[in-house]
Amino acid sequence: MNAFKKNDNPTQRFGYLDAARGIAACMVMCYHYVGWKYPEKLSVKLFHFIFNGSDAVSFFFVLSGFVLAFPYLQGNKKLDVGKFYINRIFRIYPAFLIALLLNSLYWMRHDLMQSPLSTLYHLLIENNSQFWEEALLIKGRSKFLGLDWTLTVEMVMSFFIPFLISMVFKNKRLIIWFVFSTFLMSNLLGIYVLPFALGMLVSVYFKEIQSPEFKQTKWYRFRLIILISAVLMYSIRHIDAIFPLGGSLKYLLNLFQLDFFVFTAIASFVFLVFIIHSRKAQQFLEHPILLFLGKISYGIYLLHWVIVSAIYDYWVRIVSCFPNEKIAFLVMMVVCSALTIITATALHYLVEIPFINKGKRYTMKWKPTIEI
Repeated sequence: MNAFKKNDNPTQRFGYLDAARGIAACMVMCYHYVGWKYPEKLSVKLFHFIFNGSDAVSFFFVLSGFVLAFPYLQGNKKLDVGKFYINRIFRIYPAFLIALLLNSLYWMRHDLMQSPLSTLYHLLIENNSQFWEEALLIKGRSKFLGLDWTLTVEMVMSFFIPFLISMVFKNKRLIIWFVFSTFLMSNLLGIYVLPFALGMLVSVYFKEIQSPEFKQTKWYRFRLIILISAVLMYSIRHIDAIFPLGGSLKYLLNLFQLDFFVFTAIASFVFLVFIIHSRKAQQFLEHPILLFLGKISYGIYLLHWVIVSAIYDYWVRIVSCFPNEKIAFLVMMVVCSALTIITATALHYLVEIPFINKGKRYTMKWKPTIEI
C-alpha cells in the first residue's frame, strides 16, 4: 500500500535549494583557492571553519538524495528505472566530460605545444594516461580532475536510489531503519550511503517538515541546540585541525569506525530540514543572484579546478605584476570567481540544458522498462 499522498506537481523544483547548492559550490571554489597554497596558515584554517568547502560535498550528497527521490515519493511521477538511469547519465556526464577534457589538455599543455597531434593520440587513442578510465568514473580515479571522485559516488548512488525508493513505497518507516543501519555500519556499507539516505529521509517526511505542526514536535523545542551542534559537526574536520580532538574522543571514533564525513552528513541533513521549514531562510535564498548561482552550480563545481590550478602554477609570475602578494591574492580571487562564473554559465546553457533536454526526449520514445 502506498503510504504517500501525492503532490499535484511531481516536477516541482525548489529554487531555494538550488541556491543552497550554488552557495555550497562557491564554498568549494573558495576552499580550493584559499587552501591551495597556504593550507597550514591559521588564518586559512579559520577561513575553512567558516567557509567549509571540504565538506560541502556532504551537503551535495544529502541534497541529491532528496532531489532524486522527491518526484516519486511526493509526486505523481512513476519511477521507470531504465529511464531514470539514462536521464542521470545525460545530466552528469556531458558537462563532466567537457571539464575533464579541459583539465587534461591543461595538464598536458607543454606536450601539446611541442606535438599536438601526437599528444592527443596518446591521450585519447592509446589512453596512456588512463583518460578513459577517469572519464568512465571507474572507482573514483582522479588524475586530471581532482574532484571527480564525487561524481563516481553520485553515479553509484544514482543506480542504488530506485531500490531505496521501492523499499520506502512498501513502508515509509523503513527509511528510518535504513538510515540508522547505515550509520552503525558505515564502515561496511560505505560512508557515502548515509548522506543519500538522509536526503531521502527528508523527502519522505517533506510535508511534515514543511507544515506548521512541525513546530509542535519535541525536536523543534531544541532547534537552537540542534543547529549549533550541526554547525560544530559540519566543521569538525577543521576544528580538529585547529584544536586537535583528545585521545579519548578519537579512540571512540576509531572504535566505532566513524569518519568525520558521517558527522558532516548529519549536519547537512539538519541544514536541509531547517531550510525546508524556515520561510525566512527560503526568502533569503530566493535572491536572484543566489538563484542564478544555483542554476550554474554544477559548472562552478567542475570548472573552478582548472582555473585555480592555472593561477597557482603561474603564481610567481602573477605576483610580480602586483605591489605585493596580498594584493595579488585578493585580485586573483576575484578573477578566479569571475572566470569560473562566466565559464560555468556557458557550460550550463551550451551543454547542460541541451543534453538534459535531449535525455528527456530520448527516454520519452522508450517503452516502459521496470516501473515502480
